[in-house]
Amino acid sequence: MSRRRVVVDAPDKRGLRAVTIDGEPAGSAWSRRDLRRQLRHAGLPPDMDLENRACVSWRGADSASWPDRTGRRRATIALLVAGLLVSALLLADIGMVDALGALTFSGRLGGMLFVLAGAVQAVAAAAVFDFWGKRTLRHSGALVLVGVFIAVATEGLLLAVWFEEREWTPYLPVFLALSLWALWAGWTVWQERAWKGIPHPRSITAAVAATVLLAAANFAYSAVYQPHAALSHYKVEAFFGKPRKDPKMPVTYLPVKLHVANDGAVPAYVLNSAYWVEGRYSLFDGKKTTLDQREWRADAEAGVDTELYVQPTAYRTINSGPVVLAGAWIAPGTDFTTERVVQIPADAKYDIITAKMSAIFLRGDRGKIDPALVTPIFSWHEKRERLFNCSPAPCPDYVAYHARVHNDNNIINVTRRPRYVTSNRWLGPQGSGITAVISSFNSRGRLSAHTESYETYGVDQYVSGVTQIPFASLLEARS
Repeated sequence: MSRRRVVVDAPDKRGLRAVTIDGEPAGSAWSRRDLRRQLRHAGLPPDMDLENRACVSWRGADSASWPDRTGRRRATIALLVAGLLVSALLLADIGMVDALGALTFSGRLGGMLFVLAGAVQAVAAAAVFDFWGKRTLRHSGALVLVGVFIAVATEGLLLAVWFEEREWTPYLPVFLALSLWALWAGWTVWQERAWKGIPHPRSITAAVAATVLLAAANFAYSAVYQPHAALSHYKVEAFFGKPRKDPKMPVTYLPVKLHVANDGAVPAYVLNSAYWVEGRYSLFDGKKTTLDQREWRADAEAGVDTELYVQPTAYRTINSGPVVLAGAWIAPGTDFTTERVVQIPADAKYDIITAKMSAIFLRGDRGKIDPALVTPIFSWHEKRERLFNCSPAPCPDYVAYHARVHNDNNIINVTRRPRYVTSNRWLGPQGSGITAVISSFNSRGRLSAHTESYETYGVDQYVSGVTQIPFASLLEARS
């Protein structure tokens, strides 16, 4: 029989009993079986008689006192590890999108902070086993404390952002479950006094708080301040070139130059664009001497000029079409110019030829659009169940462009229902034009009637000035 002296101390408040052999610490044990394992590792025989007072001394409690609640302790470990790992995966899932794809440095920094926070939580999950075990590592409690604090702070941020719109998303059950878990985990860690034994606890607390504040400030900067501080400005122009006559046919070729430029500091997507060349019909009365008050009222309501001798009666669209491909990316300083040629017969009854263009832009620092936007949807090829309802019915023929739009900050994407941008270009008996809306799908899978404000994604529609030339100048080109 071994002459080595074993001393088993009284259980601590967690039920763990310290073990010394010949005056040297040999570990600790949760149970009688665990004690035999410790003694075996120390080189003592596996069948050693633990009741032999000559070999084993029991201090503070006898050999039957093992108060460890194994099931409860293991359940606590399992819940803490599971919550920390789920939180770590959530933060990595949210942050990786911005870390790799945000358009601004602040957005990428915010994404990297989330990924880093998730990595810290993964390490904290591993530290749980030691802190709720035999605590052989000095700083395992600090790691667990930091991991839980990150969960409390980030879930609070995510729920605060979600509460602004209160929409259902697939992430919402995860947010709610993790928030409840974070409250329980915080209380559990507080009861265990996890901060005890941490060197410089104030410094560590200050560092963690500073990191959380930096992440929150960066979110506010990238999602709120920066998209409103940077200036966006675009230029759209339509003007005529020199007309040319056809040498054989009574037709005049009138060039129309169309110009789009990004003069601001923010990149943008083109949601839609179009130009229109129209011919004006008018009645001429050279005998009039005063402006008619009723005509002036009508012109004021229509937003057109009042002319003394001329009464415009109708406009006819001669040419119309897109200018820039929908979904095109226009960086600051980009200058795009194209030219169309309008063919006008010499015997037309117009007095004025007009040209204008319009384009709709979405700021690139507030949203990213899926590539599907470049694919046109033709109304005459759609099924009976259309993507949206026209008002008033029936719908004119239109060409639509539709795609998912993502906010540039992924925190907003995961706390909102998906948003879609839909732009239309139509031509009908009542006129033509382009529009764009951003909305989500409703419960029936159709575009919701509730649309986002243009300000949310920085959508702007620019219309060029109307360029006019006398039709007579085209006839002069033939002489």
